[in-house]
Amino acid sequence: MVIAVLALWGLNGCSSSSSADPKTIGLVQRDTFVQVLTEVHVIEGVKKQRLMRNDDEGAIILQHYAELFDRFDIDEERFKTTYQWWYQHPAEMDGILEEVGERLADMEREANRKD
Repeated sequence: MVIAVLALWGLNGCSSSSSADPKTIGLVQRDTFVQVLTEVHVIEGVKKQRLMRNDDEGAIILQHYAELFDRFDIDEERFKTTYQWWYQHPAEMDGILEEVGERLADMEREANRKD
């Protein structure tokens, strides 16, 4: 849900590219953003695969997002603003998504080792 909203929201902002440094405009720091975005992908993957057996899946997903944002001391609005900034800088966003992919691959390898 959040990813779909972010994708649509990002498309809206494509035309107004800003050259400001994310550190100077109150955005989530890059390393933290990579960690949060990695976990967002995990949450969305679980949701997409319907791995939750509870009838109230939407509430559970929202709870996971609330816990994630709380753990990193950010709110949804700051996450969305940060996402939009990076989305407007596609070359840099590619690097972030590559890191996210590497982290997800590491998590998968670790999970497979435990099996």
